[in-house]
Amino acid sequence: MRLTISAFCLALLATTFGTPADAEEVRCQAIRDSAICVSEPTCWYDAVNNKGCLPGPRPAEDACAVHGGQGLCDGDTALGCMWDEGDKKCVTKP
Repeated sequence: MRLTISAFCLALLATTFGTPADAEEVRCQAIRDSAICVSEPTCWYDAVNNKGCLPGPRPAEDACAVHGGQGLCDGDTALGCMWDEGDKKCVTKP
């Protein structure tokens, strides 16, 4: 009987505290300051979508996507950007 109670307690603790990944997600989301968030190696700050501090690696983004207009996009020769007429957005030249 004692083994069953111990197993139950361990299962209860595991579900209460979750996995280390869950703890990391909660820890990152608890950070409200963008500077502190980006200083954490396991977190990244999503200011564009106003989601705040998120766990995990920052998703890969096209460097040219920040240009909202064709004039700025075509003028950026440093990044090698071009305007995509079909999608109406700035993309990196292939």
